[in-house]
Amino acid sequence: MLALLPVFGLFGCGGSKKHTADEIIMLNTVYYGTARDPVYAFALKKEENGWLFSADCLVGEQREQYTSFAAFPVPAEDAAELLRIISGDGEIERLKKHRDPIHFFHSSDAPARMTQMTFSDGSAVEKEAAMGERVLAYLYGLADRYYRAAESAADTPADTAMNGTTTTLPKQENP
Repeated sequence: MLALLPVFGLFGCGGSKKHTADEIIMLNTVYYGTARDPVYAFALKKEENGWLFSADCLVGEQREQYTSFAAFPVPAEDAAELLRIISGDGEIERLKKHRDPIHFFHSSDAPARMTQMTFSDGSAVEKEAAMGERVLAYLYGLADRYYRAAESAADTPADTAMNGTTTTLPKQENP
């Protein structure tokens, strides 16, 4: 039995801790495309006072306008819905199982996707993978919903931009 101990130690008998979506404190997903492809970057981060959302993407009914905003407070319900989708679609397990491609050559204009999840215990998983379609659709919906307010808040002096916006934001319907 002692002879098997090194084998289990090398290959992992129990595997890594199984995380749940409720343990996510930060999510980043980004797609760098070629010159012709749209680029998106989304981040959702849990802070002491609530959730902050950042987005760089095309928004609008026809995806005709580009927006870029950082650390905009969003209601906990929006974050909870995103975490519910992540949980329901098995995104954590899919990301943990994803094997990054082996790169023999580096091409600076090649499309690249990267997703990272950080959990409440401080561990993180980062892979060269995109989030699932439902997660991305929800993130685009959040960007559509908040980009006007986020861009307006960015034009407001810092001491007033965060004043009560977490609970007083009007909800807009997704296009």
